[in-house]
Amino acid sequence: MKELNDLLSCSSCFRLGLDPKLLAKILNMSSGRCWSSDTYNPVPGVMDGVPSANNYQGGFGTTLMAKDLGLTQNTATNTKTPIPLGSLAHQIYRVMCSRGYANKDFSSVFQFLREEEAQ
Repeated sequence: MKELNDLLSCSSCFRLGLDPKLLAKILNMSSGRCWSSDTYNPVPGVMDGVPSANNYQGGFGTTLMAKDLGLTQNTATNTKTPIPLGSLAHQIYRVMCSRGYANKDFSSVFQFLREEEAQ
């Protein structure tokens, strides 16, 4: 779920007027460095060769992410294991699938959350 937290933090930085490329550079030189900031950045214009640079085409689909999160949710339910953040992520990806994101890469959650925030 760290990736989701990174996405939300980055959205807040946009409101503050921070340049996404500069933010990625700062994160990647600190303890904030992670896969979603240095390898698969979800912010358009920050990296080349990732789905966010291609309107979120290619990569690991949102539908597949929703399916995998559903399997995780089912396992958690069957074992009576609470996973509140996993449940929230599952719900977000299910909503995304119903709102035109089904064929986009799972990192399009960044775009989805920004659009939701703007409403």
